[in-house]
Amino acid sequence: MNELILKNVRLPLFEEDALYQLTIKDGRYEHIVKQTEAAPLQAVPFTQAEGQLALFQEIDVEGRLLFPSFVDIHTHLDKAFSLKAVPNPTGTLQEAISNYSEKAHLFSSEEIERRVMKAALHSLSYGTTHIRTHVNFELDVSRDVALEHLRAVLRAREALKDHLSIQVVPMFSRIHQRTTEELRIIEAAINLGVDGIGGAPHLDEDAEKAIEALTQLAIKHDKFIDLHVDENDDPSICTIQHLIEAAETYRLQGRVTAGHLCSLAGMDQLKAQRIMERMADVNIHAVTLPGANLFLQGRNDQGVVRRGITRVKELINEGVLIAAASDNVNDPFHPFGRGDMLQVGLLTAYTAHLAGEKDLTQVLKMITSIPAEMYGLKAHEIKGKAPAEFVLAEATDLHELFASLSPSRHVFSKGKWISSRSSELTFQDAELHQFFKESHAYDVSEV
Repeated sequence: MNELILKNVRLPLFEEDALYQLTIKDGRYEHIVKQTEAAPLQAVPFTQAEGQLALFQEIDVEGRLLFPSFVDIHTHLDKAFSLKAVPNPTGTLQEAISNYSEKAHLFSSEEIERRVMKAALHSLSYGTTHIRTHVNFELDVSRDVALEHLRAVLRAREALKDHLSIQVVPMFSRIHQRTTEELRIIEAAINLGVDGIGGAPHLDEDAEKAIEALTQLAIKHDKFIDLHVDENDDPSICTIQHLIEAAETYRLQGRVTAGHLCSLAGMDQLKAQRIMERMADVNIHAVTLPGANLFLQGRNDQGVVRRGITRVKELINEGVLIAAASDNVNDPFHPFGRGDMLQVGLLTAYTAHLAGEKDLTQVLKMITSIPAEMYGLKAHEIKGKAPAEFVLAEATDLHELFASLSPSRHVFSKGKWISSRSSELTFQDAELHQFFKESHAYDVSEV
C-alpha cells in the first residue's frame, strides 16, 4: 500500500486528549495534523476494518492510542523458553547461572535458533520491532558450544532482518585471564558480525580488570559496550564506579550501557547520589529489568523483602537515560513474561511508583523512544519523514493502556501492517454481551 490515512488518532507522546490525522506514504509519516474536532466518518471504521487492515487506505481508528513500536534493549533470546530443560528450584541468580551452564552442551544450534525465532516473533506480535539480545558465550563449556550457539543467533537475526532488527551482544567472561588461544576464539566470535561487547564483570573476581579488558575489546573492534552491572543485593558491590571511570578515561560517552544496577538501590544515599550524578555526567545509559530482578533478588530477605530493581525514579531525575526491558522469558532466570513490553512497562510503573500522567508518559518512553536512542535509531518517533513504525493499541488513555495491557494490538512497520492481535470478550448471555459492548464503545466526540 503506497498511502495510508488514519483519522481520529490519539498520540499519547504528543497530546493525549487531542485527535490527529496521520498520512503515511511509502512507509514514512507524510503529514501529522491535529484535528479541531472528531473527523467526519468518511473513513472505514476501525471496528469494521479490524482483521483486514491491509485492505483499506483510509481508516477511522475511533480514538485509539498510537505510539512508536517497542524497542527491547535488553533480553536473552537464546535462553527463552528453556525453563523445562533448565529448572531453578531455589529461584536464585547463582543457581540459574550454574544450571544453564551445566546444560548448555546439550542444546543443539538448531534448538538455540528455534528459541530465538520463537521469542523474537512473540515480541514482534506484541509490537517490538527492534531487539538487543545478550547471548551466552559458553567458552568454559567448550569452544564449539560457544561459537555454534552464537552462530545460531546470528542465523535467526539474518532470517528475520526484513521484519525486525536484532542487535547481538555476546557475553564474554574473564577476558583478562584468557589464554592466547581463547582470546583468538573470542576475536573470531566478534568477527562473525556481532554488534556490541557484553559481560557481567560483577561476577568476576577482579571486576576492575574485567571492565578494562572488555573496554579494550570494544575499542579495538569499534563496538558499543552493554554490560550486566551489579546484579546483586549487596550494596558493597559497586562495579559501576569502574565502568564510569573507564567510560570517562576512554571518552566513550553515549556508548556504554549498564543493565540491572540492583545494588545501587541498597547503597547509602550519598554514595548512590554521587554515582547517579557521575553516570549522567559521563552519559552512561541504564536499563531496569523489573521482571527478573523482582524474581531473583531479595531471596535471603525476611519480613520486608527488597524489590530488587534499581533507583528508577532517581536516575530519571538525575538525567540518566534509563530504559526498561524484558530480560528473560520462561527460563531459569525469569519463569514468567511473554516478550510483551507493555507488561514490562506495567511492572516498571508498579515498582518505581510511576502512576501519574507524566509518569506514565515517561514509562511509555522507556519502552519506545528512549531505548531507540540507545539502540542507535535516528528517528524512532512520530514526526514528518520518519519511518512509520507504530503500535495501534486498544485504549484511549495511558492509564487504560497499562491497566488493560491492550488485549488487541496492531503493528505497522516497513510500509505495511505486519501483525495483529485481536481479543474480544464474549458473554454467553446476549444481554450481558450487549451491556459490555456499549460500556466499552469509544466516543471520540468527547475530545
